[in-house]
Amino acid sequence: MPVKTEIKDGLGSGRLVGVTQSNALLVSVLPQSSRGIPAEDLSSLRQLREFFTDASGSEDQIVDGSTTPVEFSVDAEISVTKWVTGFRLIVQGQTTDLSSNDFRKYAQTTAGLTNGVDIEAVQSGITTAITGAGAVQRMGQYLRYADDFVNIIAAISSSVDYLHFDFTFDRPVVLAEGSSDRVLIRINDDLTAALSASGSAQFAIARGYQESV
Repeated sequence: MPVKTEIKDGLGSGRLVGVTQSNALLVSVLPQSSRGIPAEDLSSLRQLREFFTDASGSEDQIVDGSTTPVEFSVDAEISVTKWVTGFRLIVQGQTTDLSSNDFRKYAQTTAGLTNGVDIEAVQSGITTAITGAGAVQRMGQYLRYADDFVNIIAAISSSVDYLHFDFTFDRPVVLAEGSSDRVLIRINDDLTAALSASGSAQFAIARGYQESV
């Protein structure tokens, strides 16, 4: 014989808890209040905006990685867990108009890069390739993985364009506190030749949030 069970408001209003068609409790998410919450808990979650940098702390990805690859990364830190929800890769250079044959080049490198650019996430010793099908050798190949892009022709000068790619992760890449976890961009070619025009640039900025632990 079934037993009827009700969940009722404990403050005496007589309100009953509702149930959805999938037999789940029907709830509403109310705005959070700071009342009764310690200040250190309220400030434990903060915005994350961080440049990918190399071992010397430079964010400038116009480097020669043809002999020894150069890695730019956002790394885990002591006392902070980073939740990386995505990043933006910015490229300024000649011949970066994706509506033209520049799509098949990497800026001034007409035939594309030889080895390409790798983008990876490393978590708990496991490497996940964000550029899953291999290194990016031509500018248009970023569109295989990017969720959005903006291309403004002659924005920097009459011959130098602006281009950025936005990568959004389906789930945050969590860089655990005190670990060796990181998100990285590896340059395997000489970008000083590909992006040699005045006003050229390539750098990346991670976004998300960080948690004090």
